[in-house]
Amino acid sequence: MRRIGYARCSTDEQADALVAQVARLTSAGCDPVVQELQSGKDNDRPGLLEVMAMVGRGQVDELVITRADRLGRDAAFADQLIATCALAKVTITALDGGTIEAATPTGFMQARLMTTLAEVESRMLSQRVKRNFEQYRLQGRHLRRRKPFGYRGNDDHRLEPDPEQWPQALRIIDELRRVGSFAGVARDLPSWCSWTPAGTNLQSWFVNPVIRGHIGHNFDKTSGKGWKTRWGQILFDQHEPLISESDWQELAQHLQRTRNRFSDGPQREARHGLTGLLVCDCCGHRLRRNSSNGVAWWRCRHRTCTAHAGIKERDVLPLVIDACVGAATKLAAAAAMPADEDPAVAAKRKDLEQLVGLAQRNASLEPAVVALRQEIDSMVSRPRPSPDITILAAMASDPAFFSGASPEEQRALFGLVLSSVAVARGGGARAQLRSW
Repeated sequence: MRRIGYARCSTDEQADALVAQVARLTSAGCDPVVQELQSGKDNDRPGLLEVMAMVGRGQVDELVITRADRLGRDAAFADQLIATCALAKVTITALDGGTIEAATPTGFMQARLMTTLAEVESRMLSQRVKRNFEQYRLQGRHLRRRKPFGYRGNDDHRLEPDPEQWPQALRIIDELRRVGSFAGVARDLPSWCSWTPAGTNLQSWFVNPVIRGHIGHNFDKTSGKGWKTRWGQILFDQHEPLISESDWQELAQHLQRTRNRFSDGPQREARHGLTGLLVCDCCGHRLRRNSSNGVAWWRCRHRTCTAHAGIKERDVLPLVIDACVGAATKLAAAAAMPADEDPAVAAKRKDLEQLVGLAQRNASLEPAVVALRQEIDSMVSRPRPSPDITILAAMASDPAFFSGASPEEQRALFGLVLSSVAVARGGGARAQLRSW
């Protein structure tokens, strides 16, 4: 009679328990002993699938485990597995529970009871862990063992600056401002930094809310590791930030700008004003330019895209220019409007009204009235818009200002106003304005 053993533990932290299971199964005469480190909630475990394949081929007479919950924490799946073994006339034996079978009514009840208890235990454990995590989050604790570069965990599991890494992390921020590229900074890191990530990992570090003093929880794995990273919950201002939120937003906008994608090299002039600006509305990748019979087209060439959006340059260029003209018109209107009064000045004016009323009944308060008026006059210091801004805004309100510019000037002007233009499969386009 051939006896095989199956040993399972959930995580690497339980590796010692896995070794103990293998030793017990080997002592019980099992050969071979299939072992794996994987959660019992996962029904597609490679080791278990291997065991069931051997059962299906008739190579097993007895399957030995240490406890019933080693088969899994899903009661329905475990019941089906036991029934499959019963049909194949394979005996399941638990060293800590005896024979498990479902052929008789009593055996079926006992098997169902053991698998149900295993699932209930798993769910109760999961519930306790989730509640503890929720409590830890409210306390501002960082739950991951690996801390982002620049930080370390204190005795209370909160993040604090790492004395050795903090100066280097601050320098990385400065280098990102200077170089303007994750790949460029990553290439130079081995010469002065103890942390040497690739450019993509450096970007993941930068978009992590931790460096802004926040802690993100419930990371959305489908969002990727780049700028589109999403978190289910973010707790703000939990520890000392490497960079303030406002500075991070400014630097992020600087790092996301299109660099040299519209030229053949850093020393050459731009060939096209739209290069790097148009993106596919389906996959988010940038469109490329090609000409056919004298007509310029912008198309998505990415291999994984299913839409392959495309649009003629003569159709999308007026849309881009109209968006820029509209932004320039708003800027001109804003420049012509009078300045809004500072809330602090408005509060001082209310105080002045009250003080004037008191001074009418008490002449000794006149010096205080004069002093307060002088203070208000000094606070009202916002200058009127300069004629240069008004003139420039008026010039940019003319479409010819953009259409008559060189490709390099067009790309610079478009980049100031627009972050991207999303192009759909049917040729529709949607301009996305930058936020100032």
